[in-house]
Amino acid sequence: MLLNIRMLLGTALPAMLGVWLLAACGTSPDSQVFGPCTAGQCDDNSPCTSDTCSKTGTCKHELLTGTCQDGNACTTSDHCVGTACTGVAYDCNDGYPCTVDSCDTSKGCVHLPTFVTVCEDGNGCTADSCDAVSGCVHLPNTALCNDGNPCTFGDACFGGTCLPSGATMTCDDQNSCTNDACLPASGTCAHSPNTHDCDDGNPCTLGDVCAANVCAGIVNCGCALEMGQVLPDKDNCDTPYDDNCDGNINEPGTCGATLYRFNVKPNCSDAFCYYDEPHNVAASGEDKANDPSGFGKYAKGQLLDGAKGIDDWSADLGFGVAFEWVAWSSSTPIVFVQFAQPRNLAFVRLGLNNRDSGGVSQPPEIDLQFSMDGVTWGASQKFTLADGSQPQIPPGKRGDIDLKFAMHTAKFVAIAFVTPGSWTFVDEIAFD
Repeated sequence: MLLNIRMLLGTALPAMLGVWLLAACGTSPDSQVFGPCTAGQCDDNSPCTSDTCSKTGTCKHELLTGTCQDGNACTTSDHCVGTACTGVAYDCNDGYPCTVDSCDTSKGCVHLPTFVTVCEDGNGCTADSCDAVSGCVHLPNTALCNDGNPCTFGDACFGGTCLPSGATMTCDDQNSCTNDACLPASGTCAHSPNTHDCDDGNPCTLGDVCAANVCAGIVNCGCALEMGQVLPDKDNCDTPYDDNCDGNINEPGTCGATLYRFNVKPNCSDAFCYYDEPHNVAASGEDKANDPSGFGKYAKGQLLDGAKGIDDWSADLGFGVAFEWVAWSSSTPIVFVQFAQPRNLAFVRLGLNNRDSGGVSQPPEIDLQFSMDGVTWGASQKFTLADGSQPQIPPGKRGDIDLKFAMHTAKFVAIAFVTPGSWTFVDEIAFD
């Protein structure tokens, strides 16, 4: 028995001891080895430690100081700080303004010429480059360009700016009565009417002027008939002339009805009230003949019917005994006239009664104003007896007076009668 135990220990003990020694100096966490070993078994991959395996089988990592290599081409002065190798970022600025400087961790500093993007100023009228000393340079060129105006062409650069060459789109419509222009916003032509003097080519017309894109003048009817000229069938409603020589001017049937209204109703006292009854009927209905409620409305009436009054209280017999319009002058009565379309006007003819009794007299002042929309009015033109601009009607007579003025194009006319307090009788208004 004793002999068997000895034999067992004599053979097993050396083997067990060897296994224990190998385990102690292998790759166990405590890095212990028995017997000779190399530093590679204890390498912690840090350039800032000295790695060894001690005789006791323990890995030792002693910190190093001084320089090292961190493997980054973009750092310099690499040195150990603890177990880390740390460097200072490399300054890649080459001092050249025409490059963009950067660093590649494997290659080091990179200097790429990028003046195309750095010096590009977005101006097609400059040649962009980079100077080694001063940096970006932008020199004016003479290249063709587009100034953004579609009405010009052949644009070229000058002094760093795109300028038109002077060549523009031709918009001439060969009509001297239009102002022709190209619209920069759209590049399209516009032709607006003008009122220039012109020549319509007809020797029997006088004072030719442009109106509504057409050159026209006053037809000398005697000349035209003598020369056998073919006259128009109708008047040109844009001119205040008898174009067809029929003795009538801008007939309502051809040019559309002319309407009028009043600014105030006449003053009524002692059961007498004078006003334009047909106007009231047209404005407010058959039952309103004696009711001045229609004075604020445009309508047809007697003032433009061509029937003249007489030197009596019966101012117009065309519709029976009817007074076309009477009002106290203290209210400054105004007649507003509206044409069917704009007309060129050179004078207004008024039929007035200067009865010189009963408080009826010729207004000492008449004012005219013109408008295209009935809202915005031009400056007032005054015609007075005192300065002779308004012709005088003999006392006790009815008469027609012409108020002449520079030609106006208008759709609305306001006629104001300014008096010190007398009655104003108006029996007819005409625009010839």
